[in-house]
Amino acid sequence: MHSTGHSRSALRFLLPATLLWMGVIFWFSARNAADSGIMSSGLLYALLKICVPHWEQRSFAEQEAIHEALHTLFRKCGHFSEFAVLGILLLQTLRHIPKLNPIRRQKHPAAGFFALSALLALLYACSDEFHQRFVPGRSCELRDVCIDFAGACCGMLICMLCGRLLRRIRQHRQASSAENDGINPITQT
Repeated sequence: MHSTGHSRSALRFLLPATLLWMGVIFWFSARNAADSGIMSSGLLYALLKICVPHWEQRSFAEQEAIHEALHTLFRKCGHFSEFAVLGILLLQTLRHIPKLNPIRRQKHPAAGFFALSALLALLYACSDEFHQRFVPGRSCELRDVCIDFAGACCGMLICMLCGRLLRRIRQHRQASSAENDGINPITQT
């Protein structure tokens, strides 16, 4: 549970960060198909130069074949990762909103925050795809909504697992510290 002061100060950072990230997603979606393709192709070529051994020694046709084989997957990974970040931001933002204390008091508050964050991410994914319908050369695809939603859910799960791991580490350290209190290993015989 978070103290009210901690929640408010965290919320001052998290809410604008979440809204800013939603704006970034909107900006990417507002790019027409040609601009979007050029941007993702350029980034993919840069990554291929770094990741594929002997990239520069390969023929242009071979480079193009590798690029074409990976371009669609790369773009879908972009959808997935941008919504993974959004999922993390939504989850953390909602956890710090004081008016959501009823969720915090449930038997399983993590599930409540996950469900609410997932719903908001799904609604944003739907609105994002709907928005793309009006951008030249772009389309509205259910597949992309599913990819976006899966990315948000994975981001939230990773965030929740990391939080659980950090809590366990903290509890272990506190338990170890409590065991060692008053015991000086140097004076022990």
